[in-house]
Amino acid sequence: MKEEKEKDKLENITGSGIEVTIKGKEYKLGIFGMRDLADFRQYIKGQRIRIIQESITDDVEKIEIINNILDSNVNETKELQTMDGVCFMLWRSLQKYQPELTLQDVDNMIDLDNISEISNVLMNIGGKVKNSPKRAKKV
Repeated sequence: MKEEKEKDKLENITGSGIEVTIKGKEYKLGIFGMRDLADFRQYIKGQRIRIIQESITDDVEKIEIINNILDSNVNETKELQTMDGVCFMLWRSLQKYQPELTLQDVDNMIDLDNISEISNVLMNIGGKVKNSPKRAKKV
């Protein structure tokens, strides 16, 4: 029974677990799940809130802006073009196979020379699923 569950993992179905080289070191990226995207949204909102808390002194204004942030949507595609977005999603993807890596470790891997390439890789692994021969195709 456990073997069946292992065979049914999304990573096995999609053929993912993409090997990449970042700054001369080999890593393996896992695909994103729905929880990763939800955590990404919360991370982005948290970063925005942190900036407001550090820069706005009026408490009433601060609370109003924070409430607006909490009620707002996050454009994941747009945020994946930012340093914070690329760093967070690369970290989540790397953690699937290298759980010892911290967000700070991943932040140190990204620079102006590789951010665009890393962003493109992340956009392409974000849940693209190949149809398994044992699963029904969407019509």
